This record gives sequence, C-alpha cells and structure tokens, in this order.
Amino acid sequence: MIPMNNITEAAEQKGFFSKLSTGDFGLAKTYWLYGVVVGIVINVVIQIVPSIGAIAVVLALATVYQVMVLLGIWRAATRYQGRKVWAILAKIATVLGWMGVLTNIGVFFQIVGYL
Repeated sequence: MIPMNNITEAAEQKGFFSKLSTGDFGLAKTYWLYGVVVGIVINVVIQIVPSIGAIAVVLALATVYQVMVLLGIWRAATRYQGRKVWAILAKIATVLGWMGVLTNIGVFFQIVGYL
C-alpha cells in the first residue's frame, strides 16, 4: 500500500494542465475561473486579433484548452460533494461545451481552407 504522504506529494507535483484536466481545482474554480472567465478572455482576444492566420492559431490553442477545461469540469462534478444540482448542471454545461468544441473545429478547418 502507498503511504498517504506519497499520494499527496504526487498530486502536488502534477502540472497545471494536468490538474486542470483532472478536476483537481474543484468544481467551482474549474467552472467559473478556468471555464467562464478565461473563456471570455479568449473570446475577446479572438475578436481583436487582426489577421485570419493568427485567429486560426488562437482558435486551435483555445480549442485544446477548452477540451482540458471540459474534462476537468466533468471530473470535478463527478467528485463534487455539495448539492447534486450543481454537479448535474455542470455536466449539462459540459455536454453543451463539447458542441462548442465541435463548432470550433469546423470553423478552424474553414479558416485553414481559406488560407
């Protein structure tokens, strides 16, 4: 059996994106900070980027980030110990978010085809 302090040390050694995609930051922080707030910032950046090539790069990076956030939200919701309604709503939002990922992938390929 692995001692408890080794498990804690292993969790602390994980990188940011690993913690994000596994939901280690908790449901509220993963959803609101990394999902909503960062998502708004990414959308603003996409709106102000002047070239279509740069938009393609930002969109590709944003889509990879969104996949990690959606995985993290789902996993954090699964472990959530609070009111079940929040976990259910988070999972519904995650399913809708996956539709957004598919849309982003389609837009990316349209942009690349245009270039």
